Amino acid sequence: MRSPLLLSLIIGVASSVLTVSIPNSPFLAAKTTTPNQRLLNQPQPVSRQAALTLERTACFGFCPIYKLTVYGNGKVVYEGKRFVKVTGTRTTTISKTAARKLIADFQKLNYFKLQDSYTGGHTDDPSAITSLRMGKKQKIVHYYLPSPDAPTQLTELENKIDTVVNSKQWIGTDAECAPRGTTK
Repeated sequence: MRSPLLLSLIIGVASSVLTVSIPNSPFLAAKTTTPNQRLLNQPQPVSRQAALTLERTACFGFCPIYKLTVYGNGKVVYEGKRFVKVTGTRTTTISKTAARKLIADFQKLNYFKLQDSYTGGHTDDPSAITSLRMGKKQKIVHYYLPSPDAPTQLTELENKIDTVVNSKQWIGTDAECAPRGTTK
């Protein structure tokens, strides 16, 4: 006589095998998914500890130098260093939904599979350094902006971070950031 536990284990394994193979069947007219498959297809949950950063570095000129940190709960920390309207640290918040969308954009880009560094091209331009931390998983990408090897989606992601956070409020216009007596 088989134990009920062993029997339920056998049924569970058999149903898992069936649910994996059935959706791939060419004879099915409609795609079917199990609750477990729907769970796997969901974006990874974003915890409060999740964080992303965008740091823009110096160039030979007056490029804004600053760093943004966006946390999963929507908290934003801005650190202005040079050639920005506001130097020092400022904090604000964006909606949790906006923070989650930014993190989802990192995931869509397969951020953890990107190279650690993109270099090359002419000199004297700034770099953009991005990072993503989700739980124990962390990745930093250093992107020297003239690099011909970087994916265009990386630049789009950097610009989206600036837009969602509204970093212009601290960075200012070119005229506001240039040292007195100079023009950009």
